[in-house]
Amino acid sequence: MSYYYVVKAIDNSGRKVVRTLEADNEIQLLSFLDFLGLTPIRVSKRPSLVGKLSKSLQLKRIKRKELIDLFENLHLVAKSGVPIGIAIWDLAEDADNPAIKHMLYDVSYRIQSGISISEAMERHEGILGSIAVSLIRIGEETGNLDRAFKDISEHYSRIEDFVGKAKQAFIYPAFAFFSILFAMTFWLVYVMPKLVSLFEELGVELPLATILLVRVSEFAQDYWLIITLSVFFFIILLIALRKKSEKFRYLTDKLLLKIPVVKSILYNFNYAFFAEYVRLMFAAGVAIHTIMSILETSFNNRVFRRAVSKIKSDIERGVSLGTAVQRSGVFTSLFVRMVKVGEETGALEEQLDYLSTHYYNRLDYITQNIAKFIEPVIIIVVGFFLAVVMISLLVPIYDLIGKIGI
Repeated sequence: MSYYYVVKAIDNSGRKVVRTLEADNEIQLLSFLDFLGLTPIRVSKRPSLVGKLSKSLQLKRIKRKELIDLFENLHLVAKSGVPIGIAIWDLAEDADNPAIKHMLYDVSYRIQSGISISEAMERHEGILGSIAVSLIRIGEETGNLDRAFKDISEHYSRIEDFVGKAKQAFIYPAFAFFSILFAMTFWLVYVMPKLVSLFEELGVELPLATILLVRVSEFAQDYWLIITLSVFFFIILLIALRKKSEKFRYLTDKLLLKIPVVKSILYNFNYAFFAEYVRLMFAAGVAIHTIMSILETSFNNRVFRRAVSKIKSDIERGVSLGTAVQRSGVFTSLFVRMVKVGEETGALEEQLDYLSTHYYNRLDYITQNIAKFIEPVIIIVVGFFLAVVMISLLVPIYDLIGKIGI
């Protein structure tokens, strides 16, 4: 069992520093401080909950791009033949991110204390990821540690590309939505009241469409604070329910997979992620059942997480991977067929690589052409808004022109 300590110490340059460190006991803590070149002034044990919270906050400060660079550097030092414990210490010295720096110091200390690289890194699985720890363990056992580090770097690089493409795809729809919302709000709150006042002064009889817009405008002006707070609390409630309730998270994730365009992005991203993950682990020699156990917690979308859980259960009962994938109900016929062919021909790794590339390219295509997919929806929404505006304006104006003519 590990404990968390807050240490006030003096480093080799004579500066006072404060560190939050994790150690199995106080003897190990003192040994670790000596390893870091720190002379303790005051040491206080933190409650386990506080220590874990502090550690979780550190995790949020680590970006995937930093992990890509880290494993690329580890690949280079492992290939060069430099003792890995010393090399990791050097990487820690050069690291800019304090969370990565402290992690590497800890890993270097434990390796030089005599434990294996995989055991030292397994303590930081929350930062490195389960797939990285598994590949490091396999690489250490097979003597291909440098290849394992390279595979991890390439895997995270590809996932970063996947995520970047998916985020980029949502920028245009979000911009279009908020632009339309702003225009409608500006019209209802600012423009509409002024035009209605002008029509009333001129004695123009307002049609039903204009009266309805006036009522909406007045409601928005009178209760804008309540509306804003309601929307804010609704978003907070939605986020809280997604965190607390697995059933609600599943239902909302399932709903996202039914929204046009959004579903194409999410499906292609998850297909590519699944194929890439399984390919990498399978190539490293990990058993399919173990791959599914690790992959099950790697999906954010609960629909795919349940699907992977079902695949794992079917494999436990002796079902082939291709049949299990088919039974999950979320993968395309092409995906299922390619996996089955890969199993039958002994070329599963190649087939998964093809699938990963195929769905990644589809995701890239959607990203590049998302404006074409969204345009019909935008045209319909804008057209409806303009139709309402035109009806509410032209009828009173036409009536006013008629009165002037008389």
